[in-house]
Amino acid sequence: MKKFVLSLVFLFFVSGLAAAKEGEEILAEVGPYKLTRAEFEAKLETAPPQIKMILAHQPQLKKALVERWVEISLLSLAAKDAGLEKDPEVKARLDEVTKQILAQAYLEKKLLNQQRVSEEEVKAYYEKHREKYQEPRAVRARHILIEVPQGATPEQEKEALKKAQRLRERILKGEDFAKLAQKYSADPGTKEKGGELGFFTQGQMVKEFEEAAFRLKPGEISEPVRTPFGYHLIQVEEVKEAKQRSFAEVKDRVREDLIQAKEEAALNKALKELAQKYGAKIYEDRL
Repeated sequence: MKKFVLSLVFLFFVSGLAAAKEGEEILAEVGPYKLTRAEFEAKLETAPPQIKMILAHQPQLKKALVERWVEISLLSLAAKDAGLEKDPEVKARLDEVTKQILAQAYLEKKLLNQQRVSEEEVKAYYEKHREKYQEPRAVRARHILIEVPQGATPEQEKEALKKAQRLRERILKGEDFAKLAQKYSADPGTKEKGGELGFFTQGQMVKEFEEAAFRLKPGEISEPVRTPFGYHLIQVEEVKEAKQRSFAEVKDRVREDLIQAKEEAALNKALKELAQKYGAKIYEDRL
């Protein structure tokens, strides 16, 4: 566990050895290194998800983070005194970390977070990509699952289909779909709710189930539908047709999408220019 925490703390503090400003509250110091409260709290805000998750459940580990920072600082000073900075393997690893930090810094300071968009540009982007901001067609349905076990024999397959067909006949004669689902469905997630699935859109269910459900009108009962889980009876209760969301509803999302598109375009343009400037080649035949 200590090794795991130590590796996380290295990532946490990898760029956190800046000189303290006069008057700043210092939480810890080791030789020339000082850890200020402002720096520590800023690091907490941008910490990796693993550290945030750990601290959310164990806030007392903040002290452990500072203790690990002290340990890392002590070990790094000892490594310098031992001349390990000149070790070829260590130098190669330092160069790799430096390269990653510099690349991230260039992205943040020179390419990303630099894009500005006007209200007119946002509206134009919305008009050009209207289909992206549609509320898709959705159906609300119930189902009854008659399970077919993996590796089922032809007889088991046939019996499951017959059971689904018999249930469908009972529903068509007036029996309540939800009550039959509670009694016979093999889906533990919906059985107690009478087979209720709520609203879903295309792409959320297995293909065979989805295709059958979206062909039905409200109140209709499907024929038995075979999926990898078994045979389903589907009853559609409500259909919401696709509708265009207004610009006002999605303006913030459109702005974010436009900024992201501009950032991607700027990055691609920069990478092409940098490849020409510095030279870049991938030897695909050697991969």
